[in-house]
Amino acid sequence: MQPSEVKQRIDRVEQCADEAERAVQSGSVPSEVRQSVDAMHQQARQAQQACSSQQQQADQGRLRDVVMQLEQAGDRAMQACRKAGNVDPKVQQAVQRAHDEASSLKKELQMG
Repeated sequence: MQPSEVKQRIDRVEQCADEAERAVQSGSVPSEVRQSVDAMHQQARQAQQACSSQQQQADQGRLRDVVMQLEQAGDRAMQACRKAGNVDPKVQQAVQRAHDEASSLKKELQMG
């Protein structure tokens, strides 16, 4: 997978995390959900930064680690939504999309 492709995919995850972040801020959401969405958003930002600095070094191992951490943050956000029960569908959908993007990127990086 080309570094530019990876960057585009991470950008997409970050956009989904942004969406989740906005949805969380606009509604009343349990603090655990809010915190996990914040963490996922932060992790997406870190992945973006790693990807930008990666372009020079092309360190695939580091990139895989960052993407794996991003997926794990998505897992935690999804678990928090499930645990909370009645969470705004917008929040759940945005979290799901971010997690799905991160998961599919992780799989592609592992296979490539």
